[in-house]
Formats: sequence, structure tokens, C-alpha cells
Amino acid sequence: MKHNYLSLFTALLIFSTTLFLTSCELFDKLDPESHSEKVVRIFTGGTWKVDSLITKTDVLSGGVSNITSDSTFMNYGTIEFMEPNQTIPGYGAGFMIHRYIRNGNSVTDTLAWVPYNFISTSDGYVTLFISEPGQDFVLDAYDMYLDLNILEENKVRFSGWRRETIPGGSGGSYGSYRSYYLTR
Repeated sequence: MKHNYLSLFTALLIFSTTLFLTSCELFDKLDPESHSEKVVRIFTGGTWKVDSLITKTDVLSGGVSNITSDSTFMNYGTIEFMEPNQTIPGYGAGFMIHRYIRNGNSVTDTLAWVPYNFISTSDGYVTLFISEPGQDFVLDAYDMYLDLNILEENKVRFSGWRRETIPGGSGGSYGSYRSYYLTR
């Protein structure tokens, strides 16, 4: 009789332990972190070092890209991402604050950002809103959809082109490229 109670107790202990462990996995499956939530959590989790920032401009015509400027900035300060959906800048965006030294002077550039493609709301992108001083951070800005190439806790990379058609029917376009490689 004691053997039956011991077997029953052992079986119940194994069953309850298994149930507990699978319920944690089940909870994660029932309420998983969305891709945008993951991007926000990783991006806003502290200050990032800008290991490299690459910028380019070009004229694309007939399938040929003629680069008109090409700059690479190494160890280029820090970036801090503020969580989206704050009152300012609005429209579900947050601030991206880039602090760096240029010609011996401290410089701070502030852009708006969202953790997805702002127009289609697709994942796998980061949208930057680049505005002129004194203009609205989102409405008056041009939006740049950058591919989210690497998304890790201590390393992110996002890059991409923004193209505008050359007026007058030439069939070409002006392009602007940015690539950010950030680490903690």
C-alpha cells in the first residue's frame, strides 16, 4: 500500500512539474512579444555606441548608380532611442538622439523613428524621419525605410536607400543611403 502512495506521489510530482514547465511555454506562446515590441525593447534599453555610420548620395539612371557623395564615420558618438508613442514627436514615433563631436564641437542631432515601415506597418524595418530645423519631426520630414539587418541585445544594424524620382520624366532618381552599426 505504501508503494502505491509513493508511486502516486511520484507520478503527481512529475505531472505537476511538467504541467508547470509547459504552462510557462504555453503562456509565452499565448502572449508572445511582437516584433515591434522586441525592437522597441532592444533599441530603448540604453545608450548605443555608433561603431559606424555610412552615408551616400547618388543619381540612378538607366540602372546605373553614380555616387555623388560617400562618407564613413567610425566611432561616431552615441545614439539613444526614446520609446515611441510619447506625446512628442507624436504619430506613434519616438526620438533618436545622436550625440557626437564634429570639428571639436559637441553636436546633437534629433530624428524621429518608429520600429517598422511607417506606411505599410511591415516588420523588419526601422523608419527614420529626417526633418529640417524648426519643422515638425514627422509631418514635415522625409521618411527613410531602413532594413533591420541585425537585431541582437547588444548589436543592431539597419541600412537602406531612399529614392526620389527626378522631375521632368528623365526616368532617373536621386538617392540617399544610410547604414548604422551600433553596439553596447
